[in-house]
Amino acid sequence: MLLAIDVGNTSIHLGLFQGRRLTRQGRVLTHGPHIEEGMRRFLKKEPAVIVSSVVPKATAAIKKALRALDLPKPLVLGENIEAPVINRYRIPAQVGQDRLVNAAAAFFLYGGPAIVVDFGTAITIDLVSGRREYLGGLIVPGIEIALEALSCRAALLPRIRLTPPKEFLGKDTASSMKSGIFYGYSQLCDGIVRRLKAKHAPSARVIATGGYAPLIVPFCRVIRKVNPILTLQGLEITSRSQKSC
Repeated sequence: MLLAIDVGNTSIHLGLFQGRRLTRQGRVLTHGPHIEEGMRRFLKKEPAVIVSSVVPKATAAIKKALRALDLPKPLVLGENIEAPVINRYRIPAQVGQDRLVNAAAAFFLYGGPAIVVDFGTAITIDLVSGRREYLGGLIVPGIEIALEALSCRAALLPRIRLTPPKEFLGKDTASSMKSGIFYGYSQLCDGIVRRLKAKHAPSARVIATGGYAPLIVPFCRVIRKVNPILTLQGLEITSRSQKSC
């Protein structure tokens, strides 16, 4: 049994694997006070643990919670284990471990070359080659960040509930904001992916993941596959690659 923990800026995604099969998943807030309690409710047996994190303070909280639960010392991406891809970033230590894990998952599940679009707190668009190389990518402010910036920096723009627009041309403030977010981000995604494919990998498969993917992908033209558990699967693949070494 393997507990895969993906620590993002907004939430921690927990996945419990029996072999290669994800049997249970859940989320707790990254900056919430109840990480240990959330993990305790989640577990029934003592698993091996692997962690990918982009929030150092949360990594420390996860380790503390694991000790309190008498769970084994975890494998932590970037500390005592590496994702099974060749990191070609100019400064390898700067790339987020979640991006490397996503690249590994895309390669082993779908083949390379592949482009991974992760609609999380930030949007990352990354390229993995047919030779299992993480080649780099782009980072864009995420949907939540964009909406927060609009409502905080523009006095007359309200906070809105993020639901798909019913029309392209907004006829009131809320619908105009929704159209801007959904059509703007889908066009941004399509444009970047098309340019990546034209310049680097014409045959690349395009896989989307992340919490906002189900909302935005229907407005995109270049994405054919949505996998909401890609990062968890990448952690399971990484754990398995460690055993095979």
